[in-house]
Amino acid sequence: MNMQMENFYEVGYLPLLSGILNDLGLRRKIYERVPVDRQCRTTVGEAVQLLVLDMLSGRNALMNVDKWAAEQDLDQLLRPGLQASWFNDDALGRHLDRLYEADIHQLYSAFQLHVYQHERIPMSVFHGDTTSMSVYGAYTKPSKALQIVEGYSRDRRGAKQIQFGLIGNSDGIPLYGDVHDGNTSDKTWNPDVLEKLHAQCAAVKLNDFVYVADSAAMSKATLDAAKGASAYLLTRAPNQLKIVKAALASADAPDASWSEPVSFVSSKEGATYRWRAAEAEHEGHGLRLIVVESSALDKKKENTLTREREAECDRLMQAAKEAAQSPFHCRADAEQAAEAFREGQSSRFHQVDVTVRPQEIVRKKRGRPKLGEVPQVETVYVVQAAITPDEARFQEARRRASRFVLATTLPSEWRGETMDGTTLLGLYKGQIHIEMNFSFLKDPVYTDEIYLKKPERVKVLGYLFLLALTVYRVFQRRIRLHITEQNPMHGSGGRILRKPTAAAIFQIFKYRKVVVFRLPDGTRTRQFARPLSKEEKRVLTSLGLDESVYLG
Repeated sequence: MNMQMENFYEVGYLPLLSGILNDLGLRRKIYERVPVDRQCRTTVGEAVQLLVLDMLSGRNALMNVDKWAAEQDLDQLLRPGLQASWFNDDALGRHLDRLYEADIHQLYSAFQLHVYQHERIPMSVFHGDTTSMSVYGAYTKPSKALQIVEGYSRDRRGAKQIQFGLIGNSDGIPLYGDVHDGNTSDKTWNPDVLEKLHAQCAAVKLNDFVYVADSAAMSKATLDAAKGASAYLLTRAPNQLKIVKAALASADAPDASWSEPVSFVSSKEGATYRWRAAEAEHEGHGLRLIVVESSALDKKKENTLTREREAECDRLMQAAKEAAQSPFHCRADAEQAAEAFREGQSSRFHQVDVTVRPQEIVRKKRGRPKLGEVPQVETVYVVQAAITPDEARFQEARRRASRFVLATTLPSEWRGETMDGTTLLGLYKGQIHIEMNFSFLKDPVYTDEIYLKKPERVKVLGYLFLLALTVYRVFQRRIRLHITEQNPMHGSGGRILRKPTAAAIFQIFKYRKVVVFRLPDGTRTRQFARPLSKEEKRVLTSLGLDESVYLG
């Protein structure tokens, strides 16, 4: 058969992502809410899918997406007949406008709930938090869509910013997400988002779940909202609360009972924890408090304690030097001064020993002494202070600094499981998955800077970032269900992957190429430039895909 090579594409891992997007039905879900405009050559769903693929391959500005698309196998990634020029910045801008008019938040929320149902993801424990993202532009006119303002940025002060809010599970897959005003407080966001999450999931009757959040959630409004959403709250309690101070004070009692040390990692160098439980009432809600003590002190707190100890040593040494320079002629006066020194020098990390020592001073007369003259000797009394580090007290201060308090409305037993301090601490440590999502949203490889004139389009683009995050996490979850500690695989460079990230799998397919041939009858066929490796086939199986995502 005579075949003519028509094109050659470096497709990489994009067909895998397109396969997942097709499996999740993203374009169909968008079409249900944003019907096709007959005046457009492309649909909103096609534009969204292309933008998500662009983000996950290294985002381009809207004005360059069509140039990037010209190098892609659009017939395979989207549908036959598409031309890259149809995705110019004007066309994409209009699609963003249509998404905003269709209520992008409702569209996104419905899709996320669909993802959880499609992937059969348990809906029991969720983690919530917010982060900011800097944007560029004047944005001086008020907008009902999104307030882009200067505020306290997690990255820097004074930058124009928007904020993202996320609620997701331990795999990092968002169930709820929003793009909101740049000056929104977490204390406002937490109770508001619980009400919205409850409404979003009303169709699946999401009740009796755990909401894990940081200390901003420890408020009456959030506690009330959690109760109204039939949810249990687990959060870190701020140290300034009276109930927290009382719990920490009780932990210092000689007869305080602590749990056995527990660890959440297999490494011997990992931190260990011990805990003790207490009960309290706050803002009309009964709480269980878990005082946690970690063997590993936060580096910032460690540095603070070290600086405080050094500053205290310098202060005490200077005070001791000044005290020794003032001799007394009367021992009683010296003893009185020594006592005043002891009472006046507070010390957390040092032992201060004060003594009064007699000292003889030779009084010499002016001029040359006479032959055989005995010099006059005067006895004075000097206050001397010895400053020595008290390592035991420093370690005790270090232990206290490593303590924090978790507060929860969860009962001691939930869904047949014991909710003791070990379990609650393990749930709270899951907040790291939200932080990892924020790292994705701020990774310039995927999101880069936002340069758009209209706040409405900024808001929609923010939601597309969240969609890209969802695809990334679903991809990773599917892989990790099959590639495990007990069943690892070989990654790029021969590395053994036991808990691979999506990025590590992307690297395996980075140089995957496809050749498009035209047959004599005018039809096209695709072939790999080289056959798939055993590990690549394994990835396809893990993702629930086959070679058709590349070859059609």
